[in-house]
Amino acid sequence: MADKFTDVSNTSFLSRIGGAIAGFFIGPILVIAAIVLLSWNEGRAVQAIRALGEASQVAVESQPNNVLPTNDGKLVHVIGSATASAAIADPDLGVNFANQVTVSRQAEMYQWREKEQQETHDKLGGGQETVTTYTYEKVWSDDAIDSSQFKHPEGHENPEMAIKSSRYAADDAKLGGYTLDGATLGLIDLSTNLSPDAPDGWKKVGDKLYKGDSNAPNVGDERVSYQGLPSGATISVLAQQSQNGFAPFITGNGYKLDMAETGNQPLANMIAEKKGEESMLTWILRLVGFVLIFAGFAMFLSPLSTFASVVPILGSIVGGAAALAAFVVALPLTLIVIALSWVAFRPLIGIGLLVVAGGLLYGLRRWHHANHPPELAKAAKA
Repeated sequence: MADKFTDVSNTSFLSRIGGAIAGFFIGPILVIAAIVLLSWNEGRAVQAIRALGEASQVAVESQPNNVLPTNDGKLVHVIGSATASAAIADPDLGVNFANQVTVSRQAEMYQWREKEQQETHDKLGGGQETVTTYTYEKVWSDDAIDSSQFKHPEGHENPEMAIKSSRYAADDAKLGGYTLDGATLGLIDLSTNLSPDAPDGWKKVGDKLYKGDSNAPNVGDERVSYQGLPSGATISVLAQQSQNGFAPFITGNGYKLDMAETGNQPLANMIAEKKGEESMLTWILRLVGFVLIFAGFAMFLSPLSTFASVVPILGSIVGGAAALAAFVVALPLTLIVIALSWVAFRPLIGIGLLVVAGGLLYGLRRWHHANHPPELAKAAKA
């Protein structure tokens, strides 16, 4: 059966008008939702900054072999050797691992994946033709792909994934006098590849176990790889001391802090790394907010380009102008929302952002007047 299909659909001018009118009303709702998202994100960012500042001040350096009861409930920073003597078993494959504190299993299945590509063309009279190409390819994936959602599932059916990724911890995992639970060990990124013997029905190729042909796999074939944390490896933990174990630490403003990494990581480094993660998330959500505002204004203006698309080239021109207008409004509005959100928490930064947004609006206004001087406007009216 062919692994590539092309579908052609046509949308009438009246249908496009209906969709554009719906966008005219949905667009402002999307803008409002984006403003709420941006405001929440800035509040979350300020919470994280203050919480991590608090954490760096209240954290207690604790020796792994001297667990003090007086540190219960406090944020502790512990560096030491993670140890375990009990073997770790993968109950699904019957594979055992000795001298490991924690083991992760990455399971993949060979399955069909659908790719969709669309090309849309305006037609004279305002209609629209959309050519959609569906391509199906076989890939190794650690996520089960639901083939029932494919446009053309016939001949591209994926079976259920029998073995899935998982994480295991030794029953007696310790960090000196501290007990290491599965939740704390689950925070550690593992990089040491393990190479167990293949159980019945599986074959070993390199560090991976295959159920099926590794050279010419069929849909439904599986492969598994393992990574571990060897007993005796140095780890660093930043969390709340809970009796002889660890739990997430809740700062005064409700921020949850719970970190564990391999190696000797000083407190300052762990705090700085967390700040970097929070900063990256903040910028990602800012970009999402900007895109949503842009999309909202584009939807609000979509009736203009739709009506103009009766003549395809005119529709393209108007659509480009509408997109530019949406961008010109979305960028300073995003900055203003971010700035207003910060004014309540960090006035100096918030006011600075408002000045930048105001300067941007002023610059855009000057650019507009430079390209559309009053004399030209009067001449056009005459």
